Order: sequence, then structure tokens, then C-alpha cells
Amino acid sequence: MNDGFRSNRKKGTSAISDYAQDKVFDQIGTIFSQIQGRISHEALNRALAIAQKLDRAKDYCHEIEALKKAIDSNHPYLQFFDLLKKRNLQCRKKLIRNFLINAVFHGNKKRKDFSFTHNTPRPFFFVISPSMKCNLHCVGCYAGKYQKDEGLSYHVVDRILNDAKTMGIYFITVSGGEPFYREDILDLFADHDDIYFQVFTNGTLIDAEMAERISRIGNIAPVISCEGFEGETDHRRGNGTFRKICLAMDNLREEGVIFGFSTVPASYNYATLLKDEYYEFLVDKGALFGWLFQYIPIGSRPDQGLMLTPEQRVTLHDRVKEVRNRLPLFIADFWNDGPYVDGCLAGARSSRGYFHINSNGDIEPCVFVHFAVDNIKDIYEKGGHLWDGLNSPFFREIRAGQPWNDNHQMPCMIIDNPHCLRNVVRKTRPYPTHEGAESIITYPAFVRHLDQYSEKLECLLNERASLCRRIETLHPEPLIGIQASSH
Repeated sequence: MNDGFRSNRKKGTSAISDYAQDKVFDQIGTIFSQIQGRISHEALNRALAIAQKLDRAKDYCHEIEALKKAIDSNHPYLQFFDLLKKRNLQCRKKLIRNFLINAVFHGNKKRKDFSFTHNTPRPFFFVISPSMKCNLHCVGCYAGKYQKDEGLSYHVVDRILNDAKTMGIYFITVSGGEPFYREDILDLFADHDDIYFQVFTNGTLIDAEMAERISRIGNIAPVISCEGFEGETDHRRGNGTFRKICLAMDNLREEGVIFGFSTVPASYNYATLLKDEYYEFLVDKGALFGWLFQYIPIGSRPDQGLMLTPEQRVTLHDRVKEVRNRLPLFIADFWNDGPYVDGCLAGARSSRGYFHINSNGDIEPCVFVHFAVDNIKDIYEKGGHLWDGLNSPFFREIRAGQPWNDNHQMPCMIIDNPHCLRNVVRKTRPYPTHEGAESIITYPAFVRHLDQYSEKLECLLNERASLCRRIETLHPEPLIGIQASSH
């Protein structure tokens, strides 16, 4: 009886603590979402001190420390707060409540508890492609070979999102196809107004009316595909596309929507991605963040000739780091930023990991790894749940192999460690999720090219690391400056 009393008292104390924590978060959220003037460094440091106390498990200690350093150095990222206060109030509230509070802080504890109880991994997010229908036919589209049928029903997507929240996942990326091609997609976002949705879109359907509705709902951050300026974008996506996405960005900015961009570095736009003008253009348009995804020869008309060379990939990453230290534009460089997330994220890896559910319901380990052993529709027909698809031998083998490389700048099992993907598929025998998906591991030209590419990249990175060590030995003080400016 005493043990039961102590247990109940512990539960009661925990509930009170969680309630107090909720109140603190609410107060912080209200302050940051409604503030009008410039946020002082002192106020930011106070907020971080509160966050540090609330992060009892020290899960975000590195992120909090990085923010402290940014404040001390008056980093350009601090301009985000000034830019955010100009955005729509509903969008700001949802960013704070849904992403920072639900997904990052509360969701973290919920994910840990669920993982322990159900013996599952605890990915931070996942990508879902409700439909592969699209109004464009882009060169080298990673999703170009999927079936263009009706995709996942509203009921199935709704059930997936409810399962996600049960697991503690409140940040979800939506891809396709073109997500806004579905007439019911905004209804789904509105029905799940406690989730924060990042939506990858070609932007051509975002007129003034849609931008206004996105702003009103608030929990949607569109990520618009842009391949450079007009020449590069229209080359890949069709004539007139660049003008349409510029208009979409203008519409979103006018409505105060938080949005970003997505670019695929390839041979045809490499020179443009080295220029300051490209990133300054995106900042002027109102983008706050963006993603660079290295081209991989999969999907529609795969072409290894579109891939950057290892030298170009490394040079571009150096350029991105310079831009991040100069402009208020957060750019995540896949896969070069692997060190920030400890390597490969695929296979529903715990902590920062993820997985992908395609429009047929296949549960893939990664947006770019088009193999699966489970289908969410089959799982639901058998009375199961989303988490039942995360412990397959296929996924477990992927997680057991991570990280694939001690050098996290080579995190990917497709292009950086291609033998690893081949070994996993050979061992666990997943099925390809569309016609031709297996070519990335079976087509001799691709196999040979990726093996040579990864070997050359490894040599290049090793040479750079060796050079840095020699410089550090000879000139320790200058190197400290170099390192500081690169992060």
C-alpha cells in the first residue's frame, strides 16, 4: 500500500510539474509571439536560461549552447527574431506552440515514454506524400516513377497523423507530387492544428487566395522549389515556372506566412549556387530557411551526369557556411551537414531520425530509398498502427548500420556509402516501391559511378582534414578563427 501511495504521489507530482511547465511555455509563447519591438540580447538569454531548466534530460543542451554563442557573437541568425515579428500573428503562434513546444519539448518526453513502453524507435518526424499527382514534369524528379493515382485517402492520412501524435511526433513534412494539388490538403492541416507541417511545393498553385488561407490556418510552412534564377529553374521545371514561384513568394510574404526554399544542387545550377546574389534574392523574397538536396540519380530519367563532382560538393558546402554567417537565412545542406545530426537519419532512427510514407502507403526508410517491406494500408487493415511498421528487419538493419561512416560529412547510404545500401537490400530483401527503383543498386553504370564518387569524396575529405590538422599544429591561433567562422 505504501508503494502504491508513493507511486500515486509521484504521478501526481509529475502531473503538477507538467502543468507548471505548460504554463511557463504558454507565457514564453505569448511573449515571443506578440512582441513588437526589438528583442534584446538580455531577454533572449533569459529565455534560454528558462529553456535550459526545462530541458531536464539535457536533450537540447548543444542547441541551447549554440544559441548562446550566437547571441554573444551577434550572429546574423538573430535577425530571425526581427523578421519573425513581421509575420502573421497566427503563424508565429503556431511556430512557437506547435513546433517549439509540442514537437521539440513536450514531444520529446512523449516520444521517449512511448518508445520505452512500446519498444519502438523514436524518430523526431517523418515525411508523407499523400499523392504523387503533380502539375509539372521536372527533369530528374526523385518521385517521377511513382504511380500518379489518387494516393492515400483522407481517412488514412488522418489516421496516420493521429498515430503520429500518439507517438509524440508533432512535426511532419509533406511532399509529393504537388501537395497543394489535393483539394482537401488544407482541410487536413486545419483538422490537425496542433501539428506543424512543412510542405514541399513547386509553388505554382499558391495564388493570393491560397496564401491567405495558409496564413489563417497558421501551422503550415511552405518550402518552395527553386533551382536558381529563371534560366536554371525553368530548365528543370518548365518555361514560366520561375515567374510563378516569384509570385507565390510575394503572396506568402504579403500574408505574413513563414516559408522557405528547396534547391537541388546539380551540374546545371552549380555556378549560380556559389553566388551571393542567389541567397540575397531569397532573403529579399522573404524566405527564412532553405534546404539543399544533392541530386541523386533516381526517379524520372535518372542521370548520373547531373550529380555534382566531389570537389563541387565540398566547395559548395564551404560557400553555404559563408552565407550562413552573413545572411539571416538558415540553410541545411544535405548531405554535407551530416555532422550536425550525427550522420544518416533514415530508418526511423531515434532522436533526429525520420522515415517516409509514399502515396501508395509504402513505408520507406528515406525519401530517396525507394524500398519497403511494410505498407500502412495493410497494417491498418490488420488492426495495427503506424509504429508497427518501424521495427521491420529492413529498418532494424539500417539502424544497426548507422552511422555508415565515421566521417559524418559522408552520411548517405545511397551516394556516400553505396555498398551499405546494397548490403542491406541483399540481406533483408525489401521490395522496390516503383518500377526501376532497384536500378540505383543494380544498374552497372550507376554502381560503378557511385563507388568511384564515394571513394573520391572520402579521399578529398581526408586530405582536407589532414591539412587542417597540419595548419592547427603550425598556426593554432589562426585556425581557431577559421573554425569559428565555419560554423
